[in-house]
Amino acid sequence: MAQQEEDGVGGVKQQQLPKLRLAIVGCGQIVVHHVAALTVTKEFEVVALCDPSAERRRIIRHECRTIIIPSNDVLNTNDHVQEFDSLDELLAASLTSKVLEDAVLFISVPHDLHHALASQALEAGRRVVMEKPLAPTLNECHSLLQQAKKGGGMLIVSEQSPYWQEIVKAKQLLEEGAIGTLVSAASYYYESMRDNVTSGIDPTTGGLGWRTSLKRCGGGVVIDGGLHWLRPLRELCGDMEQVVGVTRRHIQPGLQLEGESLAHALLKIKSPPPSSSSSLNETDTEDEPLFDYRRQPEGSGALVVTFSANMMHTAPMAHDSCPYFRLTGTKGELVVAGTGLNPNGGGGLKLYNQDETNENDGAAGVDGIDLLSVEDRQGGFFVGFQGIWRVAGDILRRNDQDAAVKTVRDAAADVAVALALYKSSESHQWEPCELFDDIPIPNP
Repeated sequence: MAQQEEDGVGGVKQQQLPKLRLAIVGCGQIVVHHVAALTVTKEFEVVALCDPSAERRRIIRHECRTIIIPSNDVLNTNDHVQEFDSLDELLAASLTSKVLEDAVLFISVPHDLHHALASQALEAGRRVVMEKPLAPTLNECHSLLQQAKKGGGMLIVSEQSPYWQEIVKAKQLLEEGAIGTLVSAASYYYESMRDNVTSGIDPTTGGLGWRTSLKRCGGGVVIDGGLHWLRPLRELCGDMEQVVGVTRRHIQPGLQLEGESLAHALLKIKSPPPSSSSSLNETDTEDEPLFDYRRQPEGSGALVVTFSANMMHTAPMAHDSCPYFRLTGTKGELVVAGTGLNPNGGGGLKLYNQDETNENDGAAGVDGIDLLSVEDRQGGFFVGFQGIWRVAGDILRRNDQDAAVKTVRDAAADVAVALALYKSSESHQWEPCELFDDIPIPNP
């Protein structure tokens, strides 16, 4: 039954859709950020926690205290949130529980478990939201994309970087032609691994977390946090069809990271088709096609962008001096600040061109124009989690299978770039990136 809000427009109470029920499968540290976003978006209520660790369930239960299913729920459940050791147990309990049977499953587990658990949930006809990456191998990515397209259940892959304040605004400005044709782009991902390496730590053995394991993670910095920087490059520049690069391991022996802790790459962007347009700010005529900021000047070659990533164990990072993204066009530049991990005024976006002015020097080409005030900045990284759940809620309520499949396709393409970079670091050559443009749907 729809609920009513107390203060509607003009004093009229407005109908509020009932919250979607959510069962969290995997209670690792990243879930804390998702729960924080869920408390803001207010579209979901947590009804179950699933993790082999009772301590991790306790921690996430505490984080969920404001969004757990209320004790006076119409279904009169006796427990605010149920707990399970495994997905098998949760699915079995769903057969006899009205609370659990329609709950959306949020899968947030080590990378090597993504394919198995998502497949199991989809085969059971469940709706699933899953943390990135889609899976650590191309075969598993193909398998999950085929399952998602076949229907029955629904799979939405969460990637928060497209919803960073700065990325949303940068995309808008690019499409409006604020810096003309995009001719170069660079991204820089840098972070301390001091916290990340403890994900899934085993206190009984002293062993470090699963993210340090090449087998469990599928790689190192690139396929893990690096995907948050590859996706905006794809969103802003286009799909990547080739990559050449290098990776380095064991830079910090004390880190015990089996995968790479540093990577540099050149990424060749697939040219947009002649009829495509990313903006409608010009009149479409036979002599003058619609403006597309991605279409390169004739004879200039393909757009090639750069990607750098590093994670050091103890080294301090110059967040205030190195941008996350630098986008260069024929008429100016856009720069995304490198402080997006600071939720208190972090992040920011600057525009440098000759069309804008500022109070200091009269031209944006000198100091740039701040497009997000300090008061409006919330740290792009963390705002992105809210975007995930707003979009997921919308897809789920509309039962939009096409939109859900698109999130899977995009996540598969992200993984393909990371794996092509790994291959290039060994072959020392340009390697093709799987684009996942046309994945056949298996026969029933």
